[in-house]
Amino acid sequence: MPRAVLFDLFGTLVPSPLNSEYRSVVDSMAKVAGLNPDEFYPRWMSINDDRLKGTNRSSEGEIEQAMRLVGVTLSEEQMAECVQMRYDAMKFRLAPKPGCIEMLTQLAASGVRLGLVSDCVHDVPAIWPSTPFADLLTTTVFSCVEGTRKPDPALYHTAMNGLGVTPSESIFIGDGGSNELQGARDLGISAYFLDDQPEDQSTVLRVDVHEWDGPSINSLADVPALVGCHDDNR
Repeated sequence: MPRAVLFDLFGTLVPSPLNSEYRSVVDSMAKVAGLNPDEFYPRWMSINDDRLKGTNRSSEGEIEQAMRLVGVTLSEEQMAECVQMRYDAMKFRLAPKPGCIEMLTQLAASGVRLGLVSDCVHDVPAIWPSTPFADLLTTTVFSCVEGTRKPDPALYHTAMNGLGVTPSESIFIGDGGSNELQGARDLGISAYFLDDQPEDQSTVLRVDVHEWDGPSINSLADVPALVGCHDDNR
């Protein structure tokens, strides 16, 4: 049986961000800078790859890069306001899905090793220690810290090395963004698509989603059975 479970974050342990909520934060930053939101948003999205790879090393650096594209230099007060808006929004987005913490607690209590492999911006590792996930997932691999994105094999290997397991001893659970499922499967990790996504996919922000012909589960509650861990109270 598998000894470890690697999880994606957005769309898996926490809901995928709503497009409307994400756009609202970017538009608010544009207004702070005195910019037209409709003109700023495409520029912001054009450097999403840099944000996820941590190219600019901080939330301030990410915002500064976007503002340079439109010829704007923010004051210290404006930058602080933009940083706080992003931080507050991300803290809200890191709320676990229903039943998620109970599932992770069950796995951890059964001795299953738990890790995270996430494509994310710098706000996530900054907030992570204050989330309910922090004491349950013993290894966290953030793209912005590692300088590369899924499906780079290095991310999965870093997580498995941290947990002391091999691909054959691991499973990966994700919503399919960033071609993460194929990336895991290519390494010999058993990958499962979490098929609990919103029916209308146009309402949520998901990046680089690929078709998946492998196994799937319908709920996070299905994960314990994949590693032979059963809740006797169910």
